[in-house]
Amino acid sequence: MSKLFVLGIDGAFPEYIFGEWRNELPNINKLMQNGVYARLDSPVPCLSATAWSSILTGKPPADTGIFEYIQRKRDSYEEWRVISSHSLKEKTVWQILSDNGKESVACYPILSWPIKPFKGSLISGSLTPSGKDVENVYPAELKKELEGMFGEVPTADIPLFRDLSKEQIIEGVQKLTDKQIEVEKYLMKNKKWDMFFALIGLSDRMNHAFWRYMDNKHRKYDPNSPFKDALKNFYLYVDKKLGEFLQIVGEDTRVIVLSDHGITRLHTRVNLTDWLIKEGYMTLKQPITEKTRFTFDMVDWSKTRVFAIGAYEGQIFINLKGREPEGIVEQADYDSLLEEVIAKIAKISGDDGNKLETKFFRKKDHFNGKHFEEAPDAIIYFDDLEYGCNTTLIGNETMWSPQTALGSDDAGHSKQGIFIMSEKGKERDLGDISYLDVAPTILHLLGVPVPEDMKGKILK
Repeated sequence: MSKLFVLGIDGAFPEYIFGEWRNELPNINKLMQNGVYARLDSPVPCLSATAWSSILTGKPPADTGIFEYIQRKRDSYEEWRVISSHSLKEKTVWQILSDNGKESVACYPILSWPIKPFKGSLISGSLTPSGKDVENVYPAELKKELEGMFGEVPTADIPLFRDLSKEQIIEGVQKLTDKQIEVEKYLMKNKKWDMFFALIGLSDRMNHAFWRYMDNKHRKYDPNSPFKDALKNFYLYVDKKLGEFLQIVGEDTRVIVLSDHGITRLHTRVNLTDWLIKEGYMTLKQPITEKTRFTFDMVDWSKTRVFAIGAYEGQIFINLKGREPEGIVEQADYDSLLEEVIAKIAKISGDDGNKLETKFFRKKDHFNGKHFEEAPDAIIYFDDLEYGCNTTLIGNETMWSPQTALGSDDAGHSKQGIFIMSEKGKERDLGDISYLDVAPTILHLLGVPVPEDMKGKILK
């Protein structure tokens, strides 16, 4: 097959889509019946920006350098910036296809702004700044064409969705996703392409806002909630829209449907920065007497050995001499300090007194690559991600709270997403696959050589 349609559904979770919802999702079910499917292992950490950048480049976070939504300027503690396409040095599949004479259309991929020129068309995704003059469409003349057809180019995201009511989230997500898909269908019909990539990103907002209403193991589960079917209804809608895409592309186009990670219940968060202060690993210039938004300029670096970031996972950094601007930890003490911190964090219990099944991912074991130096020294999955992490609000009354400075969530990310690929023949379950397998498979399907430094395998 000479053409490929790839639909990303941010955070789509295999437990329900491959399970009890499957027969109510006719288009997904049909693809599964006539193709292959798998649970897709997300990278560590399983964040959208980290996962999609790795999926679409075929490179692990240690090579992409994308470990979180923020990056620190070298030789600075205080200067953290939101990541952009400048942060991603590796080529995406549409750039590699372009180098090999193939054309692509990419709609709303994360980390695509500022747009890097290639052979094809692109609408940039979340993390694109707002404003009418922002260059969020490539080529530039396509923006005028879309504005002429639709009155506007729909944005990628709903800002500050945690501040909206549940009714407002449902309405806003539906309206914006409708607009995005109408634009995508227009591009699908009217532009030349060998690969068409479209991301439904607002599924992430629905997942975070409505998971607890259908998960009977969530401590906030309410079987009588008017929102108990809200998330399921959204995925029924997504399946219907997938059917509309499939009608346009026809049977001669190979189809991949995938997600970057899944979703799981989030009971509360561990206040990690508070814990570092309490245990004497971090010292502030001035003591805090009430709940306060934390910033790194509060820190007395001459007395601080460890600091952290993260909202779902925790990311630990040692204030290492020679690496950090005012590092005080000697290289000879690095391993013992890191293991000491990990051992103590492993003993943090839940707010109900029960033991947490906390997982640790050490830098030396998981992040060998081009960006080894920038990688966190360890990543923490509190209770295997059923507890989140708060590093941005300090002065909390206890060691647990649901909020960060950006608000609270009832759901976090889980370690597996979905992968479905059309293929003539009978249904086949591939089991578990790696996020690294997607990019080489895309290139192989389109007859383009797979770069030797891609670590994944071609799915056949």
